[in-house]
Amino acid sequence: MHYVVAGGGTGGHIYPAVAIAERLLDRGTVTMLARAGSMEERVFLSQGLDVRTVCSAPLLYTPRSLWRLAHATRGGVRAARHVMTDAHVDAFVGTGGYVSVPGIVAAQMSGVPIYLLEQNTVMGRANRLFSRRARHVFLGFPVEGVSGSRFTVTGNPLRRKVYTALTECRLSRPLRPGLLFIGGSGGASFVNNLFLRTIRELDSRGREVPVTVVTGTDDYARIRDAVDELSLRHVNPVVVSYEEHMERLYEHARVAVTRGGALALTELAVGGIYAVVIPYPFAVGWHQSKNAAYLESLGLGIRIEQQSLLFDRYLSIVEKALDDEAGPALPASSIFGSDAGDAIMRTIEEECSHD
Repeated sequence: MHYVVAGGGTGGHIYPAVAIAERLLDRGTVTMLARAGSMEERVFLSQGLDVRTVCSAPLLYTPRSLWRLAHATRGGVRAARHVMTDAHVDAFVGTGGYVSVPGIVAAQMSGVPIYLLEQNTVMGRANRLFSRRARHVFLGFPVEGVSGSRFTVTGNPLRRKVYTALTECRLSRPLRPGLLFIGGSGGASFVNNLFLRTIRELDSRGREVPVTVVTGTDDYARIRDAVDELSLRHVNPVVVSYEEHMERLYEHARVAVTRGGALALTELAVGGIYAVVIPYPFAVGWHQSKNAAYLESLGLGIRIEQQSLLFDRYLSIVEKALDDEAGPALPASSIFGSDAGDAIMRTIEEECSHD
C-alpha cells in the first residue's frame, strides 16, 4: 500500500507526521509532503523519508491572505495530485499545519481516503475546515464539542525510539534528579528568563540539582552569556539551543517547566515527568491552557497562567516535585499509557484494506 503524509510549520505537527510515517512504512511505502526550504522538509529528509515539495500559504481569514491561499494552494494541489495519481495512493494522512491543505484537497479530488490528526484540545484551522471530509480524525487530547464515530481520542503519536525511551524513563524516575526547561520548538524568552531566575534561587538555597534549558536558537547566545556571568556553587546548568532528540534530555529529568504544546505535554506524561505548565498566553483559542488543564485533571502536572505567576509559589511547586521520588501516577485508563502511533496505523490499515 502507498500512503501520503503531510504536516508542518512547528514540531508539534512535524514529529507526529514522522511517527505515523514510521508505522506506515511497516505496511507499505510513504511519501511526505513539505514546503521547500521548510522545517518539515529538513526534518523529514533527516529521517530518511521520501519528500515531495508543495506550495501552500497560511490559513488567515483576511481578503489578502485568502487570495494568497487560493493562489498557493492551486499549485500545491496540482503537485499533490501528481503524487496521488503517480503512486496510486491508498490513503492521505494530515497532521496539521497549512502545508496539509493541498494534500487534503488533492486527496478528495482523487478519491483518496483522508485521515487527520488533531494534537490539541482546540482544533486547528486546517482541521476545522476539512474535518467533515475526513474518514477518521484522531485526537491527541479530548476536544470539546466533538463527537461521533469518526472521532477517536488516541493520544498523540510519538516516534518509536522516543516512545520506547519514555516508557523506560517512567520506570526509572527515582534515578532522575534533573529539572528541565522547554520553551517549545522556537524557544520562549519568558521561560528562558524564568530558568535564569530559578537557577539563581535554587543555588542560593544550596540545592544540588542539574538544570537544563532548551532556549531556541534565537535566544541561545543571550542565555549562555547570562549563565557564564553567574557564580553558581550548587546548581549545574546546561544550556542547549535546540534538541531534535528530546528523549536524551528527558532521561535525566524528574520535573519539567514548559509551555502547553500538545506534543511536549504528551512526551512528559508518557515519561512520568511532572509538568509545571506555563501556557503561552496568546495561543490560538487558548489551546495551550486547555491542554495544560487536561494534564492537570489527571494529576500529571500543574497549570500556572503566565500573567498570574507568583515566583515564590512557583518555586515551591518545583521544589516539592523535585523532592517527590514517586512522581505522578499514570491513570489506568489514560491515553498516555499506550502507543498512539500503533493504534492510528492499525485503524488506517484496517479501513483501507476493506476498500
